[in-house]
Amino acid sequence: MKVTISFVVVMLSFISGCATTAQKNPSNNPQPFSQLPGISTHLDMCKDPTNATAMSACTYQLQQLKSAGVVYVRTDFTWADIEPPQGGFDFTGYDSLVNAVLNNGMQITAILDCSTSFTQGTCSPPDTPAAVARFTDFAYQVALHYKGKIQRYELWNEENTAQFWPPGADPKAYGALLEAVYPAIKSADPNALVAFGGVLMKSFFPADPTGDSFLDQVLSLYPDLGHFMDAVAFHPYMNYPPSVAPDYSSSSQLSFDQMCDNMKTVLNKHALTKPLWITEVGWPTYPPVDESTQARWLVRMYLEGLEQNINGIYWYDFIDGTGCSAPVQECHFGLFNYITSPSISTPPQPKQSFYVLQTMHTLLDGSYFNRDVAAQFHLTGARVLYFTSSASLQKIWVFFNEHGSAPQTALLSITGLTFYDISGTTFKPPAAGTGYALTVTTSPVYAVEF
Repeated sequence: MKVTISFVVVMLSFISGCATTAQKNPSNNPQPFSQLPGISTHLDMCKDPTNATAMSACTYQLQQLKSAGVVYVRTDFTWADIEPPQGGFDFTGYDSLVNAVLNNGMQITAILDCSTSFTQGTCSPPDTPAAVARFTDFAYQVALHYKGKIQRYELWNEENTAQFWPPGADPKAYGALLEAVYPAIKSADPNALVAFGGVLMKSFFPADPTGDSFLDQVLSLYPDLGHFMDAVAFHPYMNYPPSVAPDYSSSSQLSFDQMCDNMKTVLNKHALTKPLWITEVGWPTYPPVDESTQARWLVRMYLEGLEQNINGIYWYDFIDGTGCSAPVQECHFGLFNYITSPSISTPPQPKQSFYVLQTMHTLLDGSYFNRDVAAQFHLTGARVLYFTSSASLQKIWVFFNEHGSAPQTALLSITGLTFYDISGTTFKPPAAGTGYALTVTTSPVYAVEF
């Protein structure tokens, strides 16, 4: 494979003080990597403290997530489960779940969704004034019960799709629900954050509006809705089933960056400044995506999310499932392979994506993303993310090519660097003068100066 050489000798210690052009995140607003990783997963096994097998699986999953630096754990808080009969709130199972997550040093992001049988069909949206009032009371009771324990709430999931908001997306109904629920949660817990529910950027059902279009419709109908949300969540999956790189784009496929930019454009149009949460994103290990490809794309996506100033990225999912007939890819998004009864004694097999997430945590925890310094290397179609640490003199550069860029070489004129691949294995690039000749590819590489 042909390697393009950039005949530029760069002093990394000099770069750390240089300004760059076209940076997505200014250097005076550094972002900590440690506040980025999240997981969107299903924690039903954590709801039965009397079931030793289930709780072993719960403990194993949470311990693994903590070891990979996960901060936020997103899961459903379903109305039909918590208030099965009208007025009969039962938090027993969810207390077990919340305590398990908190005891492992992580935070809950609770999805408030799904109607209960005393209003209409299970998992249908509340579509009458009485149903909205009952759902609002449910949200209030959850926030009151978990005051000080749950910091993040998300109202519904992919409400711009007929799958999750049957019979179809309804901007007027969703806006009305958010206007009712937001003050109820705030009255129960003023410190809780409430997000506009995670919209799917592009559904495989043509009738569903795109996530940014739906957000625009809701904000146009409710000009004051900015006062009723603390953040906006979205799901920038590549076209379903996800099978192209995060930095790939075409006439029918927006890149990860473009989807982030589209959400920002809608907020800017309505003069709103709100944090963006990516509460679901991922790639299934299903042909043509293998484990190695999933791992590379995971790292690049998280790094690109830092450039986009995203306030939490939740990978979907923890472990593969079974029984998916259509689409079968839905069962293969996990960081771990499927086994029938995962537990501490019978752990599932991690995929490469889990190990590369652990590596990111090990190398970047405690560091702040400063800026992209690729321009200083004269690299084409590549990124070089520069990280600094407030607690030490450590500096880190992460090199990678975007999709479609041929391998190229950056000449680094500095000694004392340690290089790691995405799995955390150290290596030494060929010598070049007093420094190194680093080959830059689509697989990210860390250069660490201690």
